[in-house]
Amino acid sequence: MNFPKNKLHRCITASALALSVPITALALTANEPTGDLVQALQMSLYFYDAEESGPSVSSGNQRLEWRGDSEPSDSEIPLEYNLVSGVNLDEDFIEQYRDNLDPDGNGTVDLSGGFHDAGDHVKFGLPQSYAASTLGWGLYEFRDSFEATGSLDHALEELKWFTDYFLRSTFRDDNGDVIAFNYMVGDGSTDHNYWGPPELQLSDEFPRPASFAYEGDPASDQAAGAAAALTLMYLNYSEIDSDYADECLEYAKALYEFAVNNRGLGTDDGFYTSSYDEDEMSWAAVWLYIATDNTDYLDDIVAIDANGNYTGYLSKIISTTADSWQNIWVHSWDTVWGGVFAKLAPVSEGYVSDDLNDNFWYYFQWNLEYWTAGEVEHSDTSDTNYLTASPAGFSVINTWGSARYNTAAQLCALVYRKYAGETEKAIALTDWALSQMNYIMGDNPLEKSYIVGYGDSYVQHPHHRAAHGGEDNSMLIPAEHKHTLWGALAAGPDIDDYHNDDITDYVYNEVAIDYNAGFVGALAGFIEYYGEDQVYDSWEPEAEEEVLGLYSMAKLEQDNDERTQITLQLNNKTSQPPTLYDAFSLKYFFNISELIENGQSIDDVSYEIYYDESSYFDGAATVTGPIAWDATNGIYYMNIAWDGINIWGDMQIQFALLADQDSTWTAYWDSSNDWSMTDVTAASLDYSPYVPLYIDGELIYGSEPVISESSGETDSTENNDDSETIDDSGTTDGSGDTDDTVDSSGVPECNVDYSVVNEWSTGYIGSVTISNNGEGEAISWQTTITYSDNTEIVNSWQADVSGESPTYSASSQSWNGSIDAGDSVSWGFEASINDSYELPAVSVTCE
Repeated sequence: MNFPKNKLHRCITASALALSVPITALALTANEPTGDLVQALQMSLYFYDAEESGPSVSSGNQRLEWRGDSEPSDSEIPLEYNLVSGVNLDEDFIEQYRDNLDPDGNGTVDLSGGFHDAGDHVKFGLPQSYAASTLGWGLYEFRDSFEATGSLDHALEELKWFTDYFLRSTFRDDNGDVIAFNYMVGDGSTDHNYWGPPELQLSDEFPRPASFAYEGDPASDQAAGAAAALTLMYLNYSEIDSDYADECLEYAKALYEFAVNNRGLGTDDGFYTSSYDEDEMSWAAVWLYIATDNTDYLDDIVAIDANGNYTGYLSKIISTTADSWQNIWVHSWDTVWGGVFAKLAPVSEGYVSDDLNDNFWYYFQWNLEYWTAGEVEHSDTSDTNYLTASPAGFSVINTWGSARYNTAAQLCALVYRKYAGETEKAIALTDWALSQMNYIMGDNPLEKSYIVGYGDSYVQHPHHRAAHGGEDNSMLIPAEHKHTLWGALAAGPDIDDYHNDDITDYVYNEVAIDYNAGFVGALAGFIEYYGEDQVYDSWEPEAEEEVLGLYSMAKLEQDNDERTQITLQLNNKTSQPPTLYDAFSLKYFFNISELIENGQSIDDVSYEIYYDESSYFDGAATVTGPIAWDATNGIYYMNIAWDGINIWGDMQIQFALLADQDSTWTAYWDSSNDWSMTDVTAASLDYSPYVPLYIDGELIYGSEPVISESSGETDSTENNDDSETIDDSGTTDGSGDTDDTVDSSGVPECNVDYSVVNEWSTGYIGSVTISNNGEGEAISWQTTITYSDNTEIVNSWQADVSGESPTYSASSQSWNGSIDAGDSVSWGFEASINDSYELPAVSVTCE
């Protein structure tokens, strides 16, 4: 969502928007589903996982591997009047109620949790409470469908994530009365300047203020909406956890009283403007009546005076009991009259007069007939006021989010059938509703499903930051979404059955928590009435292919006998989930054995930095070195660290290693034996596992040079604690045990160890160590590796490798063929795999 909603205003009579259409409009009613309702219901709930804000992974509430914890700052919003980064509570109010607002005394309020609104990351008030209450309503009416499809636990998880947030956002005084209710976190205009995953959005760049309803700035529409959601949670959760359910009802009552005593409309940053609060007040009151049997709540809605004038909330839309009313809108985030009458009609029977109750049923039924575009006629057949449908029969009340409004009407039709009974009218209305769901599931002129991930052809480019995984703050990079936004209901077609599947088009392709709310309930209702022949298989999203997210790259800029100039690039492209790290480092290994052989030392080596990208943003990288790694064999490294600098994306640094000439003005620098120069070229930046990457000192990507045992030092740290090893005394034995028997014949006796020291989805780094356990010196060696799968060796170092998959031969080089008795040498390689691999057979010979 990028601009204020182009919402049609609420209407008191049908004349404002009703259209006269011929009863001969295209027939689209259906009594059989054309799609898999069970799978669609299961899938639809995963959209709410994608929308979760706060510590969803840490709390064990996240089912998608590409979503992580987000908005940590929401848990510690400064309790100070500041409309940019604090709260809207005035200072006097804060001081008066500081102990209630901040019982921990840390100067902040915890407003974590809840849900992102749409593709953006603001927690807007009205769509949040509407989605929570409507999702809960669907479960309340059609719980058996959730149970039958194995969706109940998932639905309750999502509803509890809503209600936990509402409870956390409600602040009460010592008497239990609500003094403040937070209904929005974030600023729409600020937030919409960012395009990327929520896990990477920093509050110091995009502040997230909190908006409260309180006596100085009432928002009864927001508080009442949350009260309705909490009441529904009481009804849905009582048999699961009665203590939690009772807490929800207690808070719902208190919030409703707070709303009654503090009438007014909340802010919305211009995105979700509320017209008035009487409908939300009625929505809360009708559910509180259902939960408590307290008729005071019904009176708040339907009260009339001695002259028949409405004095309750209904007075906003109907003046007297003698007047009529026709609803030409639908149950939605701002206008919940459709839901109010769906409940008021059945529950007020026996409490209000029969005539008044008949009126409530008329308002309920007429609205549904109106939505059918004439497919189901009004009881008064002379009444030809109906909504217009598309050429293919899809009812469209507003192009922006046509499917959300349509599915909400479907839910209301299914609820009508539940309470009106198996009448001809009720069945006709749900048959019409099923035709609309069939359209959404792919039975339409475009043969496209408007449910992301459902069917063979579905919306591919929903307007959603997290699923897109945007880079460089751009909707266009990457061209395709990184993740499937399972179960999201796309905005839908227009009145001409046209749809634009474009990420930048939020009118046709937006997704939002209010879109899915009625959709989920409608699917459950269809399973109740039309699901007899459905297959009740379990469904869950396919696991994504693992993507290499942390790696290093290198490019040679200059190389001669005095210097090597190189560009290194740190890459954090994590997406499962995206993760910011602030303790990256790289090690660049080099070998000065050529200098040592000519009487020089590490003191003759220096470095110069030519470009440090991070210095232009968050501070310079810290470069230290040269540092000894295996000084006996002349191996040192430069350490480049970005401590305290949040990095996602890439970060470059360019430096040079320079070697002094000796006393005869001769230069001996030679980078060809440098570990980190392996396969580095001047052509372009490329993957470089020989420049290992670390987080907090832990090896994450690449491999380090193996320290020779003859140096008196231990083996280097590997980044895989579960390294797989093959040990062999001439042939593979699979035991993993090294044969330490010393041969007394005076000849060499070689063993081989094979280890996987680092791996990713498409490859791994292997290390092969040849040990001489005999008494004689080995002057050369050769190892043979035979794979049983399609593994290929694509790079190698410290050995001459020949052959092709499945068999490779690796021979010693001129400088490392000699192995004294009791010593060892190692060589390494990079392997390419397809998804998985098997350990190979390995053998060694030496002379």
